[in-house]
Amino acid sequence: MEGNEAKSRLKYRLQSAVKDNSDLHSAYLLVHSDSRNVHWNLATGQTAGIEAAPEQPYYAASIGKTFTSTIVAMLADDGQLRFDDPISEYLSESLLDGLHTIDGTDYTDDIRIRHLLGHTSGLPHSLPEGGRMFLNTRLEESSEGNTLFDEMLEEPDRIWEPEETIEWAKQHLEPHFPPGADCYYSEFGYNLLGLIIESVTEQPYHEALAEFLFEPLEMEHSYLPPFSDPAVESELPTAPFYIDETRIDVDDVPSLSAFCAGGQTVNTAEELFRFHRALVEGDLVSEETLQKMQQWNKLWQGIDYGYGVVRIRPLPFLKRFHSWGGLGASSAFMLYNPAIDVYLIGTFNQWSYMRKSIMFLLRTLRSISKVEPSGQ
Repeated sequence: MEGNEAKSRLKYRLQSAVKDNSDLHSAYLLVHSDSRNVHWNLATGQTAGIEAAPEQPYYAASIGKTFTSTIVAMLADDGQLRFDDPISEYLSESLLDGLHTIDGTDYTDDIRIRHLLGHTSGLPHSLPEGGRMFLNTRLEESSEGNTLFDEMLEEPDRIWEPEETIEWAKQHLEPHFPPGADCYYSEFGYNLLGLIIESVTEQPYHEALAEFLFEPLEMEHSYLPPFSDPAVESELPTAPFYIDETRIDVDDVPSLSAFCAGGQTVNTAEELFRFHRALVEGDLVSEETLQKMQQWNKLWQGIDYGYGVVRIRPLPFLKRFHSWGGLGASSAFMLYNPAIDVYLIGTFNQWSYMRKSIMFLLRTLRSISKVEPSGQ
């Protein structure tokens, strides 16, 4: 298939997805393949009162976990920490007190950095990226019947510090298993990683994001609201995302700060592509460390988790469509498929569309696989 034909078909399919689904308002899709000489940056729909534009910033949700894990990996490469270090070496006794106790046994001292990175710590989760809005898995309720996400929406103007989310979890939730015994998605584990980054670098997490990633990769429109602003303000408004019919403007909801190191950044598709390619090509971490980040554990059906990165594994006999990178519960995606040599970056800005977005991406991979590589 010729590249122009494939691009036209993909653009039509993206437009149809938004037009045919009343829950979708906008969609963004960047497709890049060096071997096929392809770089398409597409957008469709209406957002923030304007036509969606390819260069528009949007909420990347849990893709931010890949930023966090990459900074931890860079610190490991630099000898400033080790994946097997106990988290007690970096966090205060008061924060760790009562963190992980099951049936009277305290497992807190057994938690290693790698457990937080791979969601194998056993710590609980009460945010929607691991709950019913994400692949229909269970959203944990506290002893009072509310999730932390409920409280965030009830008090949208509140700014949550990472330590406050940990204390909330300690008061309202229970761990699930001893560290290393299983795999269970935990937003709180990533806020702990953000605090470890702060301990090692002696700077706030948002400043570490800028120093390690945003500035060297010239991600000038990327930021962590409400903790930071972009280096260069975009001429376009940040695209809102939706929870079913509820519109969320990330810049106007400070309570989303509870996600913090677990996924709270705003980025453009081009800047996420720049980051992911740098990670894939070994410009950020060593090859050995990147291999460690890709030690997969089964998280959900068809989705495995490494150290801050996910692998989509649709069916065992479709191995050529296995892709890895980051996913966000706003139906954001940042994936690389090594077999086909293609990056897929973008979002559908709708929490309830995650399953359908993955199916859309698989169809996109099939289409791109039919485009002849350059020189053939």
